[in-house]
Amino acid sequence: MVIDGHSHVNLPVEQHIEIMDKAGVEKTILFSTSIHPEKADNLQGLKKEMKILNDIVSGKTNSSLDEKYKSINELKQIIQRYPSRYIGFGSVPVGLNENDTNLYIEENIVKNKFAGIGEFTLPSGQIKILTTIFKSSMIFGKLPIWIHAFNPLVLQDIKEIAELSKKFPDIPVILGHMGGSNWLTAIELAKEMPNLYLDTSACFSTLVLKIAINEIPLKCIFGADMPYGDLQLSKEAIEKLCNKSYINAVLGDNMAKLLKL
Repeated sequence: MVIDGHSHVNLPVEQHIEIMDKAGVEKTILFSTSIHPEKADNLQGLKKEMKILNDIVSGKTNSSLDEKYKSINELKQIIQRYPSRYIGFGSVPVGLNENDTNLYIEENIVKNKFAGIGEFTLPSGQIKILTTIFKSSMIFGKLPIWIHAFNPLVLQDIKEIAELSKKFPDIPVILGHMGGSNWLTAIELAKEMPNLYLDTSACFSTLVLKIAINEIPLKCIFGADMPYGDLQLSKEAIEKLCNKSYINAVLGDNMAKLLKL
């Protein structure tokens, strides 16, 4: 089974399904989103959407709870319409106390039958705030955690993610975008740690992708990160660069095993 392990809600949804069908992708791990750059039809419109995204990723602004509830509801409705094609990962606010975090995850992740939590986009120096998220994940069945690891995170942040993952060895942790420019350390850490996985979307370069999937093929999760990445091209890159005996693992089997599909 070919599984896109990381893409966001794309509108219209039917067009996303068509893209999946054409690329031979049977399921997508779908993430909620508060912006829709795919709807922009000119540079000005795209700049507006990307400014919102950059402010969120850099930590300048945080999505309000109302925005998170709205994006969670959008994700829920889409999965209910196409339950055979989508599996949900839901956004969770950071900075809440343990009780409020547990209540949020129970109401918005568990009751919606989402498979994991994320994408977490934190500014540099804030990784320890995820400790509450990890504790809550343990309570609700060791939910996989997906963390954006490109800019603005730096090498120290990647190491802190690894340290936090070591404290919770039963929780699968997916390091987004192969750690960005800190890919070398990310590969070494994923090779060392049983519960740390690398997402292939938006990786630093195709050379990095080749090294990672041939060095640790059972720890790499194929992802396109639509609408920012192209599904067909992302899949073809794996097929071209990966050792033939591990293509199925990277393109879907690793994620299926991680989620017990």
